[in-house]
Amino acid sequence: MASFKEKIKNLLPQKLMYMYYLNTAKKASMYDLRRRVHDKVYNDSHIEKVKRDLALAYHIVEKGLTMPEPRPGFGKAVVFSLIGTVEKYQNLNLPLEDMEFVQSVSVLKEYLEFHQEINFKLDEALEKKLTDLNEKFKNVEGLKQIKITRKEFFGDKNKSFDQFCKSRYSVRNYTKEEVPLPLLYECIDLAQRSPSFCNRQPNRVHIVKSKEQKEGILNIQNGNRGFGHLAETLLVITSVVSTTKDIHERFENHLNGGLFSMTLLNALHFNEIGACSLNWSVSDDKDMKLREVIEVPENEVVLMIIACGYLPEEFAIASSPRKTAREITVAH
Repeated sequence: MASFKEKIKNLLPQKLMYMYYLNTAKKASMYDLRRRVHDKVYNDSHIEKVKRDLALAYHIVEKGLTMPEPRPGFGKAVVFSLIGTVEKYQNLNLPLEDMEFVQSVSVLKEYLEFHQEINFKLDEALEKKLTDLNEKFKNVEGLKQIKITRKEFFGDKNKSFDQFCKSRYSVRNYTKEEVPLPLLYECIDLAQRSPSFCNRQPNRVHIVKSKEQKEGILNIQNGNRGFGHLAETLLVITSVVSTTKDIHERFENHLNGGLFSMTLLNALHFNEIGACSLNWSVSDDKDMKLREVIEVPENEVVLMIIACGYLPEEFAIASSPRKTAREITVAH
């Protein structure tokens, strides 16, 4: 026997029901949106925002240093911007031992060192700024990018949990060797062991191996320059919206997808497949363009893309230092 709610729904026109759910969704979402907008307009949190800008820029530079073939003179505008943010950070009299500052200075020094080693003449103004910074912060040393062999990279995959976790890094260099579908299915089966809200299992994986489709997706994603074309496989992670009951479960698709994706990354690493997460924080037009490249059902939200493939004998990985538990934890 149909419930009272279902009877009401059947009596109302679909357009009216659509407007009702849209209004409910707006009301619930505004609570979250107001917090984000308030932060952008009213929150004078210079410390967090300067650290954000440092992290965004230094990570771009360290990625450039670990490309399969680093381009001489790469990232000039980003490097100039990073130097400016380092100066801004110092002018605010913020702690010089904080991770974001230390790694930013270290990466800039490494950038200068890289170009000196290959005898490439940088822009005169940029080289002077880098040289002055190098002289000013002689004693500041962060983590340099890591040159490693494939054997070393997967050396701890069968070790204890803590060693396994510490051994996994994003890799942006792959061979042309095909990753077999059965092995990818094994990895996805392992990812299926991730927590799932009420066991509804909303996650879906679109395996993309076609050269044309991979190019189409990577051109839209636009965060894979210098390495994306090497990926033998792209895994497009999505989540079924229909598995949620109402708007108050609006975060569940992304939450469950995040848990699933992390387990999948660990499964790939365990099976000696290199991988790199590509974010999908994009505008609606880009999301629609992706759906023109591959068929993604309307009731699936795209969460992220994983580029993956077998690794060459030797490659470089970004050090990407992490904050300690004490730095990110509040004990109540």
